[in-house]
Amino acid sequence: MRKAKSGGDVQMTGDRTAAREIAAARAAFNQALADRDYGAVEAVLCADCTLTPGDDAALIDGREAQIEAWRSLVSQAPDVAYVRAPRRIDVAEDGRLAAETGRWRGAWSSDGVGMRYSGAYFAKWRFEADGWKIASEVFVTLSRAAGAD
Repeated sequence: MRKAKSGGDVQMTGDRTAAREIAAARAAFNQALADRDYGAVEAVLCADCTLTPGDDAALIDGREAQIEAWRSLVSQAPDVAYVRAPRRIDVAEDGRLAAETGRWRGAWSSDGVGMRYSGAYFAKWRFEADGWKIASEVFVTLSRAAGAD
């Protein structure tokens, strides 16, 4: 198994070109979230994507619902920042699906208190006519911290 660079070492198995494309799509997704570019976020999501939040919150079902959730979160916490950092990308033998695992972190402030959450995630990617798209993401919150800003 060779390692490739993409914002850090990411283990990649299967089709390395596809794995690098997924790593690039993840980097673009992270940047789109940071830029509040919801059109670019939407471009990386399958129409029927799902997101399972890290804290037993309700499943977010569908691309439009996910975009609305991001807009709502930003309106409530304008400084919110989330980053997913892939550690491994495995591309299926048929080149149609891939699995990404990694760590995530989120930060925001609320009433002068800085909130810092982090954990592990899994993403299922699907190859569609216009490239690799996120079909599903599952997050697990493993650490929570709060402190004065």
